[in-house]
Amino acid sequence: MIQSKHLLIFLSLFCFHLVADAQKRKSVEATYTYVASQRESLEEAKRNAVHYAKIEALRNEFGTLVSDASASTIVQKGNQTTEKFVSISGEGELNGEWIGDRESPKIETTLDDGKLVVRATVKGYATEINNNTIDYVAKVLRNQPSAEYESEEFVAGNDIYVSFTAPIDGYLAIYLLDSDNAYCLLPYRANKDGFFKVNHQQEYILFSQRKYSAGENPQEIDEYTVTSDKDMTDFNQVYFIFSPNMFRKPIDVNKAVEDGTVYPRMMSWGNFQEWIIKARKRDKEMSVKVKNIEIKPQNL
Repeated sequence: MIQSKHLLIFLSLFCFHLVADAQKRKSVEATYTYVASQRESLEEAKRNAVHYAKIEALRNEFGTLVSDASASTIVQKGNQTTEKFVSISGEGELNGEWIGDRESPKIETTLDDGKLVVRATVKGYATEINNNTIDYVAKVLRNQPSAEYESEEFVAGNDIYVSFTAPIDGYLAIYLLDSDNAYCLLPYRANKDGFFKVNHQQEYILFSQRKYSAGENPQEIDEYTVTSDKDMTDFNQVYFIFSPNMFRKPIDVNKAVEDGTVYPRMMSWGNFQEWIIKARKRDKEMSVKVKNIEIKPQNL
């Protein structure tokens, strides 16, 4: 009788845990129709359509924190004075955050009166904004290991670095994603522990053997150069994953060396999405920032 009672209590607690967890992580989806400007390439238009579809899904499920806002400033160049206008809206106003995809985005493109129209449908998992999420500064740098060289635009052959500063001690992982794979940039390939620890208020310049931080072995630091295998611009995403709680990178594999080129460890895009969803489910303080970068071939 005592054993049955304990079992009943255990099952009740287990069911409660499942219900509570289901309430925190929700399945969301949305479709967004995006009209591209004449200056946008097809890939840029697709990326923007997916971006706004995710915003739409989050807004529909969780609502918003604040209404749209704007800011303006006066910019003077030589003898010309212009007003620079910035709209502050989009992801910053949302009461929820995207934690991972359930499926790859579905994209349809059409022409309407000479204009490119992209219809994107996204399906994923999301959660309400977690007030425990830690804010930090993360920058992607082009060619020079210094924070003022932040950029979203690269040319094949450029070196890539990262500047990172967190307000508290914690753990950091960095991945670069294309449409098929996720490449582990940090922890470094020589790291056998599967995690990278950072100290509070310390600026880290990563992927540079010249600017290594105290406690780092410069011989174990991987340095990276971006590449492009096509005659068109590649659009990639750099994921910054930070938590005050220790976490380890997922299982990945080494890509074969080609023509003397050593690649970062890698895993499939889908496996990475599954890992990050589970990691954020376990760790409510884990924060993820995504930076979009474009890599142009040298002949463009």
